[in-house]
Amino acid sequence: MFKKNILKLNRYQTSQNRNLKKGIILDRNERVDYFNNNTFKKILKNISKYSLNTTPDITSLYNLIANYHNVKKENIYITQGITECISHILFSTIKEKDEVILMYQTYPMYEVLCKLHNVNYKLWKFNKELKLDIENLKKIITLKTKAIFLVNPNLPIEYEFNKKIKNEIYNLCRKRNILIIYDEAYYHFGAKSEIKNIDKNRNLIVMRTFSKAWGLSGIRLGYMVSQKKLVNYISKCRSLVETNSLSYQVASWALKNRSILKDHVKNVKLGAKFIKARLFQNNITYQGGNVTNAMLIKLPNKNATKHLKVYLEKKNIYIRDNFYSPIENYVRISLCSKNKLSKFFTTFLKWKKKYYKVFLK
Repeated sequence: MFKKNILKLNRYQTSQNRNLKKGIILDRNERVDYFNNNTFKKILKNISKYSLNTTPDITSLYNLIANYHNVKKENIYITQGITECISHILFSTIKEKDEVILMYQTYPMYEVLCKLHNVNYKLWKFNKELKLDIENLKKIITLKTKAIFLVNPNLPIEYEFNKKIKNEIYNLCRKRNILIIYDEAYYHFGAKSEIKNIDKNRNLIVMRTFSKAWGLSGIRLGYMVSQKKLVNYISKCRSLVETNSLSYQVASWALKNRSILKDHVKNVKLGAKFIKARLFQNNITYQGGNVTNAMLIKLPNKNATKHLKVYLEKKNIYIRDNFYSPIENYVRISLCSKNKLSKFFTTFLKWKKKYYKVFLK
């Protein structure tokens, strides 16, 4: 009865045991600073009392997203986060014995979903300089390669593809009829989008989410933008409806009130400037914080990362650790307001003063 590929898979619950009321949530690349009461009331006011007992008609959300990107609604497919979008692409386009290429390290659900769908995959790994080498990509592409997933910009290692590498990848994939999927979850923090190229690239899909710059991780809503034929085919995987009534109404409100995105991005940029200055002043190595809402902070070793994580948790400050080479000695923090980052950094310095030398031995 049980499938071997699923039996082998270890899954872990995330975002557990966090004090959301008093804590500082720097571990999940979410919006750290909560919406103020006035904004929250406006969001709630937008939710219809009729929506709880009826199946939602999300035509209006399709129109809003299409208008936002200046495309037709036939170019859009709404999913429950980018995660479901990835799942539907794998399920509908990748056959037995086909292969896909994933970046490493990146959003961990890529590997999880490949294993769930029993899809063979290869990893395009970051080098010790935390860069990707296009020559390494060429080496792992074979006749079995049917799709390449590119997170741009990427996390936990912040990395943005430049125009030259993008063009090389397009040329490689065009010759071999390989599907290119750009994950632009962090686009709004400073990267360049590929949505403008969907008309001239029949093998291009771009994925977006409301989780990051919009600050709406809790509604679990994403979508893909691509050519009509590809959208029509992949969207056959959808459930009865693409999302629930609450998520679609909150997303609709957000698209009509885009200042929440602009204000959040501005807040993140100010926070990034603040924390970078503090890290530099204290000779602490960091990576990122330029085109995403997170950054890595380097510690002496992996034991130090675990110790710091536990130390901060006791203070209701949550960070991410447990990465692999070449960033096994780093922790990741989400970027947010100067106020919350200041509290984190003050506590971090106390830990550093008391324990840092222990891990240098």
